[in-house]
Amino acid sequence: MANLVGCFAMSHAPQLMLDPDQWKLLRMREAEKLPNKPELEKETGEVKWAKWRRCMDAIGDLRQKVAALRPDVLVLVGDDQHENILDDNTPPFTIFIGDEAEASTSLGYLNQAKSDNRTRYDIDSELAKGLLADLMDNGFDPAYSRTTRYDGGLGHAFARVLKFLLPNSSCRVVPVMVNTYFPPAPSPKRCVQFGRALAAAIRRHRGNQRIAIVGSGGLSHTRIDEKLDAEFLDALKRNDVESMAAMPASLFVEGTSEILNWIVTAAAANQKGSVIEYQPLYRAPTGVGCAMGFAYWDLP
Repeated sequence: MANLVGCFAMSHAPQLMLDPDQWKLLRMREAEKLPNKPELEKETGEVKWAKWRRCMDAIGDLRQKVAALRPDVLVLVGDDQHENILDDNTPPFTIFIGDEAEASTSLGYLNQAKSDNRTRYDIDSELAKGLLADLMDNGFDPAYSRTTRYDGGLGHAFARVLKFLLPNSSCRVVPVMVNTYFPPAPSPKRCVQFGRALAAAIRRHRGNQRIAIVGSGGLSHTRIDEKLDAEFLDALKRNDVESMAAMPASLFVEGTSEILNWIVTAAAANQKGSVIEYQPLYRAPTGVGCAMGFAYWDLP
């Protein structure tokens, strides 16, 4: 049977793709509507650079941890923001089962075309189809897709994490899309159930692959909520997925909804997690930005 050898989670917001001197390129319409927070008015460029560098170090740590496990396949759990999943059909869970896919890390903020900066990734379609069938036998009815229709290929939640963790596209992947962003989204409780079912499906899959799960996105944004992040990360460190399941769905809206991808991953791991880094990267003194998190779970 396949082996689930590790679980990881990391943010993917554009502030990780741009250094602090470039953050002014990011749209800040929401920031203009909010009052300044006095404590953030004092945050200098040096402070922002220091926080950003700690995030880069955390990404490096995660990359090394993933490489050390020598996975044959990465199962990526991420959301889709009207990239491949559109209003014509918006299932809560979708598994990509094609043989290959491309992913672009181009940024519109830099006027880069989605057709550029593309990398091709091999999909473990046999595993993907096996997970699909197993989940359908065990209380879930995920959708599936064989092709992408987004100009950039796979959505940004997958492209950016793959760029950071698999710079040489060194193993196969299975993208699992969770509709976190556009209501109605699966509840935290349902994401816990899905994570458990996903891990069980991996372990029942025939073969001897070494498989790791990576949750993509979060933490709170575009309005950073450090209290929410702290409560969630505390539950993660205690392996308290029941507390995660009980969190009100109303907390997980817009960008903050990507925490649901972490919940899927935490439930799949079913172990106490370790937080490598947490940094609230504020783009403006109004509190707008993205809270960045980087975590892993050691599995027995």
